[in-house]
Amino acid sequence: MISLDDLELGGLSDPRTRLIAELLTRKVYFQNAISAAMEAGGLCPGKYPLTVAQLAWDTAVPDAVREHKLDALLRPVIHGDAAFGLELEQRLSELAGPTGAGAWYPCSDPYHCGFIGPGASRAVIDRKKLRDGLRYLADEEYRVLVVCGPSGSGKTHSWRLLDHLRQAGKLTGHRCVRVTTHTWGNAEVTGEMVAQALTDRLGLDIRLASSGELEDARARKILDKLVGQYPADGVARWIVLDGLDRPRVRDSARDVGRQLITMVDGGDLPDTRLVVTGFDELLSDDGGSVLTEQIPAINEVLVRLFLTDAATRLGRDVEAAELDAHVASVLGAGGAPLNLGEIERAVVRLVKREWGPGGQDGD
Repeated sequence: MISLDDLELGGLSDPRTRLIAELLTRKVYFQNAISAAMEAGGLCPGKYPLTVAQLAWDTAVPDAVREHKLDALLRPVIHGDAAFGLELEQRLSELAGPTGAGAWYPCSDPYHCGFIGPGASRAVIDRKKLRDGLRYLADEEYRVLVVCGPSGSGKTHSWRLLDHLRQAGKLTGHRCVRVTTHTWGNAEVTGEMVAQALTDRLGLDIRLASSGELEDARARKILDKLVGQYPADGVARWIVLDGLDRPRVRDSARDVGRQLITMVDGGDLPDTRLVVTGFDELLSDDGGSVLTEQIPAINEVLVRLFLTDAATRLGRDVEAAELDAHVASVLGAGGAPLNLGEIERAVVRLVKREWGPGGQDGD
């Protein structure tokens, strides 16, 4: 079963979140059973209307998404009913890919898709080095990819493309785990916290007794134990370490990132690929054995290339003047610079409206 906490789900408007709520409503509907499932998942049953299963799950599942508790919530349900787990995985897979029957955006090569996610609802503009890097990692020509760029450039969005490849079947048999510093909100993030979260996500029972040691020493001990207990089962594992450049991330956490790069690149963690975001100092320190992507700023050239490719894939012949107008509308002529999220949303709206099914050219 895939890790649901790693899927970047949204609220009930996300069809995958809605699906999970609907399946839980069908499976767990008695008040006592709902309460027990929520407690097992780390939620507080008293916050939810337990007497009405649909209302309970419609409010609890989005909370579990935000708090990264979906795996814990669903684990006992799936354990008690394997058929439920298989149905959930199958139906999530059907929702995930944008290239299936009825999809509005056709793209036969997942590495090159411009629109990804349920309903092809997210745009990935440019990122050629990321796309190439993930392909190299999948083929094991390299083992480590470091993604760098200024705040707001889309480093965290890199996970979405990897998840898209997984959902599209390019990483069949591989296991992906992600540790993101965003999980801890505004709290200080230490190396021990990152190392412990990684071992937990890998399903390894590694715990250190309380001691007066410095956090750096404790983090190193956890990683040493990780090497000793790391599975040697031939299963390819992808580790994504996201957000090491956030303001409240301590140096000890970045040290864990540095150590993981050395461990994976050196083969201490067998059959493993590592993607790290937010670690700019490695650009001059990788010795040629680590791939790096410096995310470029989204400009008129990149937006024009993206829209040209989208029009071609959708079978639209767009004149230069029309394309210029679309680029200007996406980037906001004369106004304050847009952030990546705003550009992404503008591109999705424009392409669906102008060239997608039911767009003005297809009426």
